[in-house]
Amino acid sequence: MIAAILAGGKSRRMGHDKAFLEFEGVPMIHRVINAVNPHVKNIVIIANDPQGKLSKNIGSPVHEDKIGGMGPLSGLYTAFEATGALELLVVACDMPLILPEIIELLISYPDWPGDALLPVAGGREQGLLAVYRRSAIEKVRDKIESQSIQFDEFRKGLNKTLIAEEAIKLLDPDLRSFKNINRPEDLR
Repeated sequence: MIAAILAGGKSRRMGHDKAFLEFEGVPMIHRVINAVNPHVKNIVIIANDPQGKLSKNIGSPVHEDKIGGMGPLSGLYTAFEATGALELLVVACDMPLILPEIIELLISYPDWPGDALLPVAGGREQGLLAVYRRSAIEKVRDKIESQSIQFDEFRKGLNKTLIAEEAIKLLDPDLRSFKNINRPEDLR
């Protein structure tokens, strides 16, 4: 399986790019790459990176978000277009506490139907640490064309399989894998 790490956010709440923000002494994007790398065939980074900072500092291919300004939807679209993959493990770059057991669960989940395999954590479907099938790309394209960029709305329209929170908590009791860093105070 190929992993697509989405690093294209504007980071408005943080005030600057989160990819190289250090969490416990390691840039967040490196923490995510290190968590995912042993479990996948390839990793691609999807980013709004006009200066090429990511390209110079990451050992994985970086693809510039083809659409931009559409959040995770355009990142997902770009990832499928760039890789040609039938399935993608999608991970946000601001989730530095991902446990390998969660990655393994997602990529080895048996015979699930639908466009997406989404874990449930904190009572919510987690769309930025999930597996998507290429069949989801039509729904992505529809949302982009209608300028509907809300990722929650996109998820609602998917034919999806959910992994129950109880199953997730067997591997990650505190749901740390799903903690994303959006504000400076989240670093504490």
